[in-house]
Amino acid sequence: MVKETKGNVSRVISNGGGMEANTLAILDANDAKHTIDANEDRLQYLEAVRGASLLPGTGIPPTNKMYQAIFRILRFGRTLELIVASFQLLTELHKRFPWVYMSDSTAADGQRQLEIVDEAWSPFDFGSGVDSGDKEIFVTSSGFQKLIQDLTEAGNGIESQELDTKVLGNMLLFQFLVNVLEEDFTPRNRVYKETMNWNLLKESSLNLLLASRKINFKLLMKDCLSTVCTPCIDDAVTDSNEDPECSVKNSNTCLEISLVERKKSTLCAMKKLIVTIMELDVSKQKADLEGITTRGDSVRTPALDLIVNELAYDEYLLSTFLQVFDDPKWKLDIILQYLAKYIHKPSVRTRRSNSPPAEDSTTLGGVLKCLSNGTTARSITRKIGADIIQILIGHAFLAWLASNSFQQEKDASEPKEGNSVTDMCSSVIAVFTNLKQMDRKIEILPFGNEALFTAITILNSGKS
Repeated sequence: MVKETKGNVSRVISNGGGMEANTLAILDANDAKHTIDANEDRLQYLEAVRGASLLPGTGIPPTNKMYQAIFRILRFGRTLELIVASFQLLTELHKRFPWVYMSDSTAADGQRQLEIVDEAWSPFDFGSGVDSGDKEIFVTSSGFQKLIQDLTEAGNGIESQELDTKVLGNMLLFQFLVNVLEEDFTPRNRVYKETMNWNLLKESSLNLLLASRKINFKLLMKDCLSTVCTPCIDDAVTDSNEDPECSVKNSNTCLEISLVERKKSTLCAMKKLIVTIMELDVSKQKADLEGITTRGDSVRTPALDLIVNELAYDEYLLSTFLQVFDDPKWKLDIILQYLAKYIHKPSVRTRRSNSPPAEDSTTLGGVLKCLSNGTTARSITRKIGADIIQILIGHAFLAWLASNSFQQEKDASEPKEGNSVTDMCSSVIAVFTNLKQMDRKIEILPFGNEALFTAITILNSGKS
């Protein structure tokens, strides 16, 4: 159930709105200035908003204009202190005053209600009539794609402190935008699964972003993969034995440390964005099957298909992505779809057919059974190579162990036949054994040995 909060949030922060009128006037006057005094005014403004809005129990939500002023500082600030302070304030405000959330109250049917704050401020502009003078402050669909491209290009080599600050600002901006997209989408998707109200997701910021004709979705996903697979640790910083706490006084070192930490956070945000997009695709596919979408809803290739296609053409990208991408459910789905491209799908069985039923290539158990068969394994090995098979099976097995389905199956009193932990471990061992039997020249990779060791250890622990 959805409940819209009608009317804008309170427009008074303190002294009858004087803070908004006076302080914003000062910021507007200094908008193009980056002097010490102008930056000091901006810092004082951020602290004033923090004090007025984040006090326990008594904080009042900022107005849309005040949100916009903070966001302007994040986007165009030129000092490390301003960029970090505005990012932290926006993040805390979004958590304190969410725009879409599940309320604590329940409806008559016992379901929690979805609250959508009417006319809440958003950092995005999807062509909804933003004043022309403010358009450069908001992020458009094409601007979001350009931001990801900039992050990808900035993955290698930092030449100057000015460039460092700009890169750091882009990282923090991206992290904030992804948080906004996810926190807007997640509660909507939860209620959508219960009500099948497609409009909830249709109006989500993520769907509006991706539905824009100004965005090249295929290129967007390619850039996301490139960023995820870019080394996120600067060797010059990580190899240093200097204690970070002792080097805070050094602005250059402090900036380097901030960049290293933010590269890690940007990696997490990029993975979060990929997962959220795939979740949207699943919900949209379900809506399509139910016939509740319209011609006006955008049609595009699902993100999962694009990811699998990109990984299929680049062995290094595949190996790196599976090492970095740590969502077990989606990692397993990606691997299964990758392998399904190469597993022969037999013709449909008839009633008179005496051949055994084909293994289900959409499950890990079915794929392992296929690869345990000498003929099937030999065919797939010729297509993608023994090393790739080891990487895929190793990651798929470890992802299966870490997935929620494994935990549920582990706790179930009667696990499904063929999908028990013992059966899965035996199947993994059978696949690697079959690879060696096909060609004794095949070497088991270190990662393959790790998966084998895990399977054998689990089997032995079950027998003891």
